[in-house]
Amino acid sequence: MTDLLDIIAGLLGRGEDLVLARVISVKGSGPRHVGSSMVIRRDGGIEGTVGGGLIEAAAQKKAVDLFREKGFARLSFDMTGDDLTAADMVCGGKLELLLEHLPADKATSEIFAGLLSSRRHNHRSFLVTTLPAADKGTGPLEHRVLMPGSTCATGSDGSAGISGRLTDMVHGLAGSALVEIEDHQFWVDLILNTGVLYLFGAGHISREVNDLAARVGFMTVVLDDRAEFANRERFGQPAEVVVLKAFDDCFTGLKLDDDSYVVIVTRGHLCDKVVLEQALRTNAGYLGMIGSNRKRDAIYKALLSDGFTAEQLEKVHCPIGLKIDTETPAEIAVSIVGELIEVRAQKRKWNVLASRQ
Repeated sequence: MTDLLDIIAGLLGRGEDLVLARVISVKGSGPRHVGSSMVIRRDGGIEGTVGGGLIEAAAQKKAVDLFREKGFARLSFDMTGDDLTAADMVCGGKLELLLEHLPADKATSEIFAGLLSSRRHNHRSFLVTTLPAADKGTGPLEHRVLMPGSTCATGSDGSAGISGRLTDMVHGLAGSALVEIEDHQFWVDLILNTGVLYLFGAGHISREVNDLAARVGFMTVVLDDRAEFANRERFGQPAEVVVLKAFDDCFTGLKLDDDSYVVIVTRGHLCDKVVLEQALRTNAGYLGMIGSNRKRDAIYKALLSDGFTAEQLEKVHCPIGLKIDTETPAEIAVSIVGELIEVRAQKRKWNVLASRQ
């Protein structure tokens, strides 16, 4: 659900209710993993995906009822039978969806606005949803938000003991999960920072990278010293646009960590070098610079003479992007964002492994 937080919070903030669908269980092979989410609007439009095809069609059909009933439902799909081949549901596993109507009231809007703020500030948080015994019902589900160090208040289960055990289990999760304690079930959404992308340069390639990166969940910040390029007319939401006085000291005020991605696509070699030599002194988890091998070698030679080491320069992705044949700014953006996705996925795998040790 992390990637859909901007959309959910935006719709609720504008007074639009919605139905949120999540994959809460997968046994065997499924079209989407546990935690995959989709937003369904009143007009039937969707954002995100829970598997496509008949699964999403069934979810959209059920959403019509939920908008009317203002309730929830759990839908199960069995994709193991031979008779499903013609229906294009041949993954060979079983999948369960949780569909929930989210009203655009003050309490619900504040919950998701708070989760969005937590993600933007790089805080790990959890949305805990209590699941009743019945597979469907009317009225809103009960939600509780956990932050690091916080505890689950006693909910409708009425047991402080269950809440304490739930707190311990939730804080130990490496991903969204269905949690069972005695006869009670809880769905837990893990909300993580999906990565902050700092785009140095606001030219044609940067514009394409921004749009594509935002679509795959990165929070984007565009920085340039040209106001005619770095502006809201060229870079819309969710980008933050910063007009610099110059690229000197362009990292002042920025807090970069392992979830920070720096892409250098300024208007020239000299500006690229100025940005890169500052970026090498940060804790950014990814550094990438556009340019040919010849350009890279010239800049690296200058940086080595300035005291940087070969080990530091080995961390830079240059030429930036996946090795595919590209020409247009849009094609180059696909290459760059593809590499960002690959690096982010590897980081997530390492984080999951570390959390289990």
